[in-house]
Amino acid sequence: MIGTLIAVLGTLAGAVVAGFMQYLTTARTAQKATAEQRRQALATAIPALLAALARHREQQYLKLVARREAQAETTEARQARYAARTAVTSAMDTLHMTTQDDVLLAAAQEAVDAAMALGDASEGELDAAGLRARVAHTALRETGARRVYA
Repeated sequence: MIGTLIAVLGTLAGAVVAGFMQYLTTARTAQKATAEQRRQALATAIPALLAALARHREQQYLKLVARREAQAETTEARQARYAARTAVTSAMDTLHMTTQDDVLLAAAQEAVDAAMALGDASEGELDAAGLRARVAHTALRETGARRVYA
């Protein structure tokens, strides 16, 4: 009788331990999957912002070249600039929804601010503004890569 009771209790204890181990394994697998999904989202969001920033800077430089050459501004050129700016805003929104990493978000904001400042730079400030935008772009790229591959 006692032997049977011990056998039953041992079986129950084994089932509890097996269930607990299965729970731990499932939880760890879910955590790893979530972490990988976040990493993938970040790996998509950062290059999207970098590309949008490059397009925006390109549009700003085209605007400045047109002014230097005394070309009249066209509706198409203005629309392209607005679309580029909207793309930056959208990409920045996506990055904010993807991460709460303050260092990465600060680098992204600096890159956005520097790119936006190009449009307001005077002829004498253009070289410094362009350098600031390129340095901020590189800093965002490097910070983003460290976060993606951490």
